[in-house]
Amino acid sequence: MAFTYSNDPATSTRDAIRFYCQDTNADDPLLQDEEIEFVSAQWAHVTEHPMYLAAVCCESIAAKFAREISYSADGISVGASELQNKYNQLATDLREQYKASVIGDGPDISGILVGSELDSTIKPLVWGKGMHDNPEAGRQDYGGDNWRDDWYPEKDGTWNQ
Repeated sequence: MAFTYSNDPATSTRDAIRFYCQDTNADDPLLQDEEIEFVSAQWAHVTEHPMYLAAVCCESIAAKFAREISYSADGISVGASELQNKYNQLATDLREQYKASVIGDGPDISGILVGSELDSTIKPLVWGKGMHDNPEAGRQDYGGDNWRDDWYPEKDGTWNQ
């Protein structure tokens, strides 16, 4: 098993994951390269973003510390549970940072496919001023069934109506 870190997180996903986990000390590695590659392969269907993968790695590191016990001898205390809690908290923080970096401060409008083409067989949603003013009248269908080609501003990028 190998440990490599180039001190430049921009060079590879593995180095970025090590940077986010702060697993950068070759003398005291927390994860081996093969373990990071395993996590990357297992989570590739979700995301390849190193910040999210680092959060998963931090949970693995926390799991390593979960098996350690806290002990005190000769006035020296070692609390492995504190390390476990810190890495679990780091995983949570990294996930929050990932969400902020992917979504940003704007609204989440997921479900809209950028670059998708218009399907002209689907009738557009019908909207009109005052369409809900008289709820007893039922559904107000403004415009009928003859939709003009220029009703779709997406076709040529302009609104011709």
